[in-house]
This record gives sequence, C-alpha cells and structure tokens, in this order.
Amino acid sequence: MQRQVWMRMIKIHLLLNSLLVMILGVAVIVMALWTGRDARFTAVRSITVENNNYTTIHSAVLYTALALSAFLVVAGVLCASGLIRESERLLAAGFIILALLFCVAVQLGYWMFTRVGEVEGAVMDVYDFLYHDFLRNQSDSAGQHLTAFHTAFSCCGKHSRSPLTGPVESITCPAGLRATGQGCLLAVSASLQKHMDWCWALLLLMMAAVVSGMILTSFLFFSIRLGVSGERQGKYTLAGR
Repeated sequence: MQRQVWMRMIKIHLLLNSLLVMILGVAVIVMALWTGRDARFTAVRSITVENNNYTTIHSAVLYTALALSAFLVVAGVLCASGLIRESERLLAAGFIILALLFCVAVQLGYWMFTRVGEVEGAVMDVYDFLYHDFLRNQSDSAGQHLTAFHTAFSCCGKHSRSPLTGPVESITCPAGLRATGQGCLLAVSASLQKHMDWCWALLLLMMAAVVSGMILTSFLFFSIRLGVSGERQGKYTLAGR
C-alpha cells in the first residue's frame, strides 16, 4: 500500500513537471517573439552598416530560442504520454530529449555568462558608426537611424559631450530627451541587463524542470520495467471456459 502511494505521488509530480516543461516552452517562444518585436532591438537590427555583428547575434538567438521551445514542448508531451500509457519507449524518448535540453541549457548559460559583453559591444559599435558618420557627413539616413535609436532607448548622445558633438544631439535627439535623457552607453547597458535578468530566470527555471523531469522519468521507466509501477500488476487476459 505504501509503495502505491509513493508511486502515485511520483506520477503526479512527473505530470505536473511535464506541464511545467510545456509551459516553459511556450514562455521561451514568447520571449523570443518579444525580443524580435521589441522596438529597441528592432531599431538596432534595421540599421544597415558594414560588419553589423548584432544582426548575426540577434538571428542566432532568435532561431535557438524557437528550436529550444519546440524541444521543450515535445519533451513535455512525450513524458506526459509515457506516464499516462506507462510506455517505456515514450519515457525513454522523453528522457533523451530532456538530457539534450540540459546540455543545451548549460551551453546557453555559459554563453550568457561569458559573451554578454559582445552583445553590448555590437550594439555600441553600430551606434558609434552612426554617430561619427552623422558627425562627419550629416546624412539623412544616419540621422533617421540615430533618431530612432535615441527614441527606442530613451537616451541622447554620449555621456561626455563636447561643442563638436553638440549638433548631433540637438538634431537627432527628441526634444524631451535633450536635457533629461541619459547617455546611450548607460541606456543600452541597462536595457540589456534587464533583458538578461529575464533570460537568466527563465533558463534557471528550465534547468530545474529538466533535471527534475530526468530524475522522475528514469525512476518511472525502471519501475515499469521491473513491474512495480502502481496498481496494475502484469497483463490481464480473458480465459476461455
């Protein structure tokens, strides 16, 4: 009796964990779509300059997040289906996908910890190019992109301004940001840090759910294989009279 209670608790835990994994898959795709549609990131991505590394980073992150969300949903469905049907194959497939997701999550965590400066640097490289291009030539294209950048990040020019760079701020900064807007370097750093905090929270929650799912799935797999999965014991057949 006590074994059946424990098995029932483990099954309920695995079912809830599978639902959490599927919800995380939906949350990842929502985060990816938000990143892709956000005005700040769209303003940087729409700028066409030579060696714009941010466009490559943005596309790589977006496609990785879409693939990750799809695998999370598939893993949750396989684990839930394997639990309901008590299928060893479905549980094994779910465990394999969860293990792959854990490896991907570790790699993503390492990239986020060591390469976040590259994203900020790529954004500022684009801004510096536009800033100096407009300072030299005052082209309409650079001015429009700078105005869009300042509006999206609610910033105005660089932190250290000089009489030589004054026309850049006076022309490309919206009127409300010329006196109160902070430097774009600080604004970009704050925006990316806030976005990364959300990504870290989602990644850590995903890793916890994946590890929990791996443990529960493997335990239930061996329980079914050994014939101690719950109320049903063996297979029942109708005997002829």
